[in-house]
Amino acid sequence: MIRRQYKVGTFPNNLLIAGQKWLILLSIILISLDFSNSSITCGPGIYSPGGTTPSGDVNIEYNSGTPLEITCNLNPNHELLQKILSDETADDSKSKLLSQKIMFYKNDERVAKQYVSIINSTAAQLRVSNLSASSDVYTCMVCLDKNNHGIKLSKAADISSINMALRNSIMNTVGYRPNESVDTDIGVCLNNVNVGYKPLNVTNFACTSNNWESLSCNWTKPENPIKTAYKVYFRLAGRAFSRSFTACPADSDVRDNSCYWDFSTTPLYRQSYEYYYFTITGENALGKSSMPIRFHHYANIIPARPTKIAAIDQTESSVKLTWSIGTMSFYSHGIVYKIQYKSQWDSNPEQWHTIIVNDKCNPQSTSHETDSAQNTDCVEHDGDHHYYDVTGLKYPFARYDFRISLRTALAGGDDKWSAPGYITVNTKPTIPKRPPQTDIGSFQCVPSPSDKSKRDVLVYWQTIEDNEKCGESFEYIAYYVYKTEDEQTITRRSDETYKNYAKFNCLSTSIGYEFIVVSYNKEGFSTECSKVYVPSESDTLDKPTSLKKSVFDKQGIFELSWKGADVQKSSTPNPLDYYTLFWCEKDIVHPQQCNGYMNWMHVPISVSRYNTTVFDNMEKYIFSISANSENPSRNGLDNLKASSSGMVWESFDDNVKNVWVSVIGPTFAGLSWKVYCDDKTGLIIGYHVFHCPIISIKNPLCKEPMVMKTVNEFHPDDCKGSILVSNLKPYTEYLVVIAIVTDNDQTLNFDITIKTLRGSILK
Repeated sequence: MIRRQYKVGTFPNNLLIAGQKWLILLSIILISLDFSNSSITCGPGIYSPGGTTPSGDVNIEYNSGTPLEITCNLNPNHELLQKILSDETADDSKSKLLSQKIMFYKNDERVAKQYVSIINSTAAQLRVSNLSASSDVYTCMVCLDKNNHGIKLSKAADISSINMALRNSIMNTVGYRPNESVDTDIGVCLNNVNVGYKPLNVTNFACTSNNWESLSCNWTKPENPIKTAYKVYFRLAGRAFSRSFTACPADSDVRDNSCYWDFSTTPLYRQSYEYYYFTITGENALGKSSMPIRFHHYANIIPARPTKIAAIDQTESSVKLTWSIGTMSFYSHGIVYKIQYKSQWDSNPEQWHTIIVNDKCNPQSTSHETDSAQNTDCVEHDGDHHYYDVTGLKYPFARYDFRISLRTALAGGDDKWSAPGYITVNTKPTIPKRPPQTDIGSFQCVPSPSDKSKRDVLVYWQTIEDNEKCGESFEYIAYYVYKTEDEQTITRRSDETYKNYAKFNCLSTSIGYEFIVVSYNKEGFSTECSKVYVPSESDTLDKPTSLKKSVFDKQGIFELSWKGADVQKSSTPNPLDYYTLFWCEKDIVHPQQCNGYMNWMHVPISVSRYNTTVFDNMEKYIFSISANSENPSRNGLDNLKASSSGMVWESFDDNVKNVWVSVIGPTFAGLSWKVYCDDKTGLIIGYHVFHCPIISIKNPLCKEPMVMKTVNEFHPDDCKGSILVSNLKPYTEYLVVIAIVTDNDQTLNFDITIKTLRGSILK
């Protein structure tokens, strides 16, 4: 085996390839000595066995038809080559020409013999045509293998390290001992061969002025195997600058493909010129190039975000904003502002409403915006104080987020806007936008258990949206207006008011009342009102009965069915016009009471069942129905006082007609009730009564465990029941729940709140 060994200390250790069957080492023995007696050299001051022509870097233009030609010349008088000749003579081997031992390597691969030709006894030439664009290292070697096989560099070797080792070895070889036996291949010389292009034009040239205070440009340097240096220059319009080109302040154009100017650089950033005339030059071994660029300075300014943003005036539908723009306030060629806003009530929190407005009042100005922005009047300004009144805001007493961006009027595209400045402002309150909605039948009458001439009336409504309340201390106010026979007008507010209904106690059954509901906040009452007319008992239509809900699907598909009234009170036959079906969310504490958003629909009088869908959990809802007539003449009523039966609830009013306190004392309370009995209710087989003291009337949660009592004494014939609840604490508020158990496994619950003496019923 022929031993390959490096003779220089500068070759890298990573050329040792572990796991190879053969350890291949490339050795270049080039002695740096006095070489004044030879004209064949690899470079100045290098004692090499020869050299290459041309020497150094070889640059060829791609696709020019020029072949690569490198001639490797050996110096036969060199000590190493003399020793080779003498060794071969001593071995009685047939001596070969030195030039026959010349090989060429491209990077780590030996060049095929077909590309190498013998010129004379000491020179051989490499000639390769149609090279691809690349950058490679070609090395001339003298092979010491008697079979002239040469060596093959390991493909696992780091080519860049080999190339560096070759360079270092040629330029810095040390340690050669002439008397040492030589059995290594000898490196002669190397050339960097670059096949590429004349200077190409740069791409992606772009400049940006940062807030009209500096200018930075950058570009993309094209790929080229031949090293090319690019420099940037500019000139300005005007006689003084038309022939004067100014270079980049530093060499960043050569190093980083960029350049930067501001008020501290030399040359200065020229703020007041609308156009710059750039020239980018490229230079390499094959030639020079020049690329002119006309740059629109004012169309490429990106301002800084506005500062000192404030709201200086607000109404319920407008906000006047002010802001500052610093350096850009001196810019006189037009600025465009983008003012965007959104409110807390907007359905899409990611969507902004946009206004595009100029700083100059020019009705012919156009916006570059492609979205649905509105073009309005101009921005007012006083020095660096800018003002704009954003009007037409939809929601009073609402939180609005604003953001303001700006760009020059000459700029286009979303990439030229400044970063936005932000502010959050509340619009001023105003009176509520509207009253709650009511329906002809959105009321309920509960007869007094002790006085047949009296009744309690509950008036229901559909609550308005939160964004319509428009102010603090919002509430609903319900009252009735009644005119006596002597033309006196009596007005009375409700005794109790809840989220979506009001209760009026002890009203006459012989009088028809007109109830009025308005919305109210600290700013005042809604300009409009809703009305519900509750007829006298004699004019009230008969109620539908047996309202029943059949659930078909947990997703909300259900059927409501009911029985219509059989007999009308009117002496003149007059059919009912329609039914109203109501539904709303149950009250958490009182599940048989509506306390959520109420909705309704009208259905023809000819039907007795209706299929519909509620897109929510069915268990959250409670249903009711009313029968209505809007006939203009019924028992002398006019059209404004059309009649209705009032609401009949699906569970509570169908079963429990009356609950009242028959007696109350410091430690006891007697309760009585009447149950509506039909085939739906079933046979009553008993009662369970639960009671507990509560925290307060407004917080009806038990503060002690429930106490239960079973009652088996009742009146099965007339569906009445009663109980005496004892062992109560004096002057304490109690929640009492009555569970009516039937033979068809139904449990019908009703609850009431009482207070032992010295109090009264607080229902």
